[in-house]
Amino acid sequence: MADLRNVIEKLLRRPAFWRPDPPLPTILVTGPLAPEAIKLLAEPFKESVPYALVEDGDHESVQALVEGLAERLGKRVDGALLPPPRFPLAQFVLWARQQLDARPDHWPEVWPPDPHKSPRGFKLFNERLKEWRRTRRGGDHGRKTSADFLARAATTWVPVGTLAVWWAGGAADLVGVLPWVVGGAVALAGTLGQGLLSIKGSLFIGWLRRQPYVPRRRFESTAKYALRLAGAEQEEIEQLLVHTLVRDLSEAYRKWIIPWPSWGRGLYPLLLVQVGSSETNARFLRLLDETTKQTGLLPPMVVLAAVPHVPDGARTGAEDLGELGGSVEAWRSAAGRRVPDLRIHAHADALPEVGDRQLLPRRRRAVGYWTAIGLLLVLPFAWVVWMQLDRNAHCGGLSWAERTGAECVGIVNADRATPGELFAGEVKELVKKIDANNAYAISSGRYVSLVLFGEFSIKRTEENDTRLAAAVSELAAVEEYQRTVASTPRLRVLIANAGDNFAHGRRTAQLITELSGQDPHVMGVAGLQRSVLGVSEAILELHLAKIPMVSSTATADGLGYIANPAKPRDIGDPSPYYFHVGPTNFREAALGARFAKQTLLAGVAEPTAVIVQDGSHTDQYTNNLADDFDLLLTEQGVKVMDRVAYTIEAGGISSSAVKACALKPHVVIYAGRSSEFRDFLAAIEGKACGEVKVIAGDDVVKAVTDFGAEIANMKQVEVYYMALAHRDLWTGEQVKPTAFVSRLLGKAHATASDDNLILTYDAANVIYQAANHAYRAPGADEASGLPSKGDILYRLSRTAGEDAWEGSSGVIDFSAAELHAPVNKALAIMKVDGSEPDHTRPVVRCGILDANEAPSKDKRCAGLPDVAPHGARAAR
Repeated sequence: MADLRNVIEKLLRRPAFWRPDPPLPTILVTGPLAPEAIKLLAEPFKESVPYALVEDGDHESVQALVEGLAERLGKRVDGALLPPPRFPLAQFVLWARQQLDARPDHWPEVWPPDPHKSPRGFKLFNERLKEWRRTRRGGDHGRKTSADFLARAATTWVPVGTLAVWWAGGAADLVGVLPWVVGGAVALAGTLGQGLLSIKGSLFIGWLRRQPYVPRRRFESTAKYALRLAGAEQEEIEQLLVHTLVRDLSEAYRKWIIPWPSWGRGLYPLLLVQVGSSETNARFLRLLDETTKQTGLLPPMVVLAAVPHVPDGARTGAEDLGELGGSVEAWRSAAGRRVPDLRIHAHADALPEVGDRQLLPRRRRAVGYWTAIGLLLVLPFAWVVWMQLDRNAHCGGLSWAERTGAECVGIVNADRATPGELFAGEVKELVKKIDANNAYAISSGRYVSLVLFGEFSIKRTEENDTRLAAAVSELAAVEEYQRTVASTPRLRVLIANAGDNFAHGRRTAQLITELSGQDPHVMGVAGLQRSVLGVSEAILELHLAKIPMVSSTATADGLGYIANPAKPRDIGDPSPYYFHVGPTNFREAALGARFAKQTLLAGVAEPTAVIVQDGSHTDQYTNNLADDFDLLLTEQGVKVMDRVAYTIEAGGISSSAVKACALKPHVVIYAGRSSEFRDFLAAIEGKACGEVKVIAGDDVVKAVTDFGAEIANMKQVEVYYMALAHRDLWTGEQVKPTAFVSRLLGKAHATASDDNLILTYDAANVIYQAANHAYRAPGADEASGLPSKGDILYRLSRTAGEDAWEGSSGVIDFSAAELHAPVNKALAIMKVDGSEPDHTRPVVRCGILDANEAPSKDKRCAGLPDVAPHGARAAR
């Protein structure tokens, strides 16, 4: 005899997830031992699957039988790890039918009421329906059901909400909390909407319009439909009850597109029916067979029925129960050929041997389901968190920028307009204007891109820190130049923030290199305005990438030189890709030393000087300028008594002033930074050093602009400083100012740092003109017209001789071979003078502002060097 336990188990076991659910049979067992036989067959499985036993005489009607099945098959199976099947459709039809016999006490009218003739009765019926729905959801069982449906909905809508977070964060500049609000709203609304529809049954009740037994009419309210069910014919209601029971079971085993417990169900329900003298059970089996044939809805349930005889039309499989296995296989083959009859007949003359080994709940599939659910909930959330962290790390999703601490470094407007929260104050407003100009340039279809390399997230720690003013001046210059470009191509300006004190110069340059490799519009880099370590590192990276660079106010002699590792003591060779429009420290120091000796100390027999410098090892400007002054003062016959160093980190500017005063020099050379200059002068004034003459480097220009009146009113200090570019240099009658300088003379940008403003304007101008000429070169493809970086380099190198550019800071002539330093660049010494409207006036100016200007006859300018000799650079 075949192992009948295995036969039933094979029927109950659901196939793999990717395989379709097969038809399941109704096994009709005849014979005197049939009731006991089906119980023995079901014994190993009744604790492991949804199970119900309907004995003969248990129920007086099909309605009561379906109600009992919905209760028993809807019980939780211990250890199954899944919620039991639910029967919202069958329960709705049952409630509606029960209203037929639930006439209210002392009700004078017809019941069930006619909604058109008895509004009061219909209102009472509707209130009963609402109360029934509330009652079903009340209590512990109802709360568990509600929580289950809400959890099911969450597994769909949390991933959808995750996609909403991604969409909201990627489609617009929404870096902060707004994408999470959008995603959370989508997830919450979807979860609550689907959950409530499931709890109320509305998610499933629409099916009642698509079935043949008392179908729901279109747009018919639930209450009116329930009234029709209450008054419908008994036969139709019984058919509908059986059909809804099968439909509810089918939903419990349906492979939904959205996550549903049906994914994890591994065992089908098992129903035992004993048919004897009672007609109810036999009618139920007939209705089950009829509705299946009429609707094609197959019950996902194995039915074992003990019947006195085989109904007409039943397929006869085997006469002996022991041959049930072969009958099942034959039936499966027929079912595979879409044979509609699901009934199998077997005869039981003896009780089968099944054994007492119980079937354990099949958990593997359920564990897989819960694992998938966990992943659907956790992975999207983790992905969104990772995405948000990545967005934050890239300043809100910018491709060419990274967040380092509180700063966003890299190109902040390569993808789109700069996120509003990255900068503040004047920097933010100017960047916003540049982005607006960029939009116009891009919309033209013909544009080139210039990268402005600067420090725009400055941590201003004191009032006298003028770096922010310098950055604002640079942005103002580029914005004005960009706005006034009227020719083709238009100019797009990319803002590259290298961080406070250019601490992330190397990384910013690497990001520029990556962008330049993908965007052919990038022509070159302007800015690089301070001679600090971060700028040197950036120049090296850009040199390796062969990207043209034009520096504005950086003046250190060795800046732009690429060291040879094999020659550690040598400063290296100048990069062919680096140009600068301002004079060098050596030219500054040469003019300052001549001015000190020949003008300030002309009648002094043994002139002396003290140099005060910022000793920070990362600041190439101040140390290099101090070296140059030391060398050139000595060459002029001025004895350098000492070099007094201070550091920004350690302070000490006041003590440095005291040390300088104690040496009683004839002149003090200030080679420090602008932020300490005011305090330095105040310390000298307050320490009764006597009358002191001070010559400062070019970095102090903004401090003089801001505190000129205060400095001019000092009684003990006579202050001079070097000016790389200044609007007052154009006030004479010898030269005609450029359009930009004319606007400056008309009080435009009145509080700007002139050096940064004018030289940055020229740096942008030089690169754009090179791109403009190459863009319009004969043979250029007018469909794009984009020159290569080699074309830009060639045009920059040709900015010399007759092709020199008359800039707003003077003539820019790169004739010095590979040095790419401007020849005979304009340079001035300014005096702080209280009698002047802006408290400054030029006292000596070397170099030419206009190509037609006659050479200066001032002996202090004669042969003034443009760059330091190579030997002098190497020695330092």
